[in-house]
Amino acid sequence: MSGGGTQTQIQELNPTQLPFVEYGLQEAQNLYQSGSPVYFPGQTFVGPSDQTQTALDAAQNRAIQGNPLVPAAQSQFQSTIEGDYLSATNPYFANRFNTAADAASQRYFDAMNQINSQASMAGRYGSNAMGQLQDRATSQFAKSLTDTAGGLAFDNYAQERARQLAASQAAPALAAQDYADIDRMLSLGNITEGYQQQALQDSINRFDFEQGMPQNKLQNFLSAAYGAPLGSQTTMPVPKGGIQGLLGGALTGGALASSIPALGPYSLPIALGTGLLGAL
Repeated sequence: MSGGGTQTQIQELNPTQLPFVEYGLQEAQNLYQSGSPVYFPGQTFVGPSDQTQTALDAAQNRAIQGNPLVPAAQSQFQSTIEGDYLSATNPYFANRFNTAADAASQRYFDAMNQINSQASMAGRYGSNAMGQLQDRATSQFAKSLTDTAGGLAFDNYAQERARQLAASQAAPALAAQDYADIDRMLSLGNITEGYQQQALQDSINRFDFEQGMPQNKLQNFLSAAYGAPLGSQTTMPVPKGGIQGLLGGALTGGALASSIPALGPYSLPIALGTGLLGAL
């Protein structure tokens, strides 16, 4: 008989590797069917400590209430700029003038008493000469009061004008202090929003993890399955007839014998017989 046939070669895993491959695939399946992995159950960011939160609350309260010194200073600056401390409205100006006037009045009265005493001793009391001396003393007294008042008023005006100019120049900086509390509140708000952003990002990360977990688990399982070593099967043409057919059948039977070790010493004769039959 003559003709052709096919020979199938089967390559199997090393028996020592097979248990580990099966175990790995089974574990991959168990992991895929399990509820793991899970996201970290707690928050994944550090919130403000008690000390930080207390400081933030205190700073916020101070920013809301403001600095009481700022409006007080602004009030003083405004009074200075508006001239409230000039001589006409200075409550201490009169006291200063009265002190100087009292001294001038005392000198005037002393001078008048001396004039009267001298005129009386000279027998000229009530004379024109006595009147002239009295008029001169009165004129000096009036001039003294006028000079004192003028000097005090000039000094007060010059000093207050200098203060008014300084207050006017410093007014913009003092007005800017109104925004210091506002800026501090904005800074505190940014800190608070930073903690809130961390909490939001934590929720987003947790959501993304849970949404992608089924796909990731499936991908891991498929990667394990596709990456496991597998056997292969090859089909080759086998000629039939003559010596070549007998040899091909014998070789095929020998290969088959090596794949069925469970038959023990009978595997080789049986396989060879099968191969020879296939070659006929």
